[in-house]
Amino acid sequence: MRACTNPSPLRIAVSFGTLSPRLASLLVHQRAEEPQPPVRLHEVALAEQYRGLLDGRYDGGFALTNFAGSPLRARVLWQEQLAVAMPAQSPLRLFDAVPPEEAARYPLIRWQSPACEPVSSIVDALFTSRPGGVAVCSYELMAMLISSGYGIGVGVHSRMAWMHTPNILVRPLAGSEPALSTYLLEPESQRLAALDRLAQRALAF
Repeated sequence: MRACTNPSPLRIAVSFGTLSPRLASLLVHQRAEEPQPPVRLHEVALAEQYRGLLDGRYDGGFALTNFAGSPLRARVLWQEQLAVAMPAQSPLRLFDAVPPEEAARYPLIRWQSPACEPVSSIVDALFTSRPGGVAVCSYELMAMLISSGYGIGVGVHSRMAWMHTPNILVRPLAGSEPALSTYLLEPESQRLAALDRLAQRALAF
């Protein structure tokens, strides 16, 4: 009797800011339409993602940077704007889209750099004169601090939307569309048909 063999999984490294409802929807479609090979996600820092793609630990990666000029191929899957998360009673709730100059009047919960690149650099560039605030490296800690009234946070819109609770409201940041692209990365030296099909699914919805 011949033993059953399963195809090797697609090893996908995901770096900061890419875990979003849109990625979840993509994985739902992937599992329904092409369950084999299975996709295995590895949450890693941006620098670790880069090294792992080059040394063969990962087949592909989702990132908010394209590593321009590197030996990696980058394909844009989707683009997103920034959003502001705020305590539910914040005066900023009156805006349909929060002007940056209004957001700059409130303490900003910053992203730690380099752990949260490129989001940290983009947000810091927008709010160079912001009031001082604490720095975090996770959306979970940011949500807790916002809910406790420590300040506001700015990040990727779809990811910030997950913070929407009775204590937190989320509004788009005015003038920021589109601010960030999610890329599918892979080494220039390889071309996996399974990754091509994954990219096609992402672009289809």
